[in-house]
Amino acid sequence: MDFFAYIDSSVVLRILLPQSDAIPDLRQWRLFSSQLVDVEVRRTLQRYHTEHVLSASSFARRVNEWNLVRDSIDLIPISNGIMQRAAEPFPTLVKTLDAIHLATAIGWAGQTQEPVIILTHDRPLGIAASACGFAVVP
Repeated sequence: MDFFAYIDSSVVLRILLPQSDAIPDLRQWRLFSSQLVDVEVRRTLQRYHTEHVLSASSFARRVNEWNLVRDSIDLIPISNGIMQRAAEPFPTLVKTLDAIHLATAIGWAGQTQEPVIILTHDRPLGIAASACGFAVVP
């Protein structure tokens, strides 16, 4: 694992709710994310269950799969510093939750001085991350 990769919920959900454009192998990166990703994934799975997109057994299976994936991700607490950076301007338009994700990645990159790749299927987040100097996959 040569690179740290910031992973957002769009990548996780494409794996848990199998889609053809899911990133096939995340083991090539050391994954980290905001603790916000846990809330986003759980809320989405719960919504799909409530809307009867996922049966009870399928929902339970996906939650268990998420717990395993989550254990392989370094979850970064949402600190006051991250919240302050998220409130500051970015080079492109960024929604609030994406600003928290991006501020977390910026903070990690600044602390570790390591190259960071952003894993996202969220186009606006990817554009903003790229404008901040990050490599973006896919």
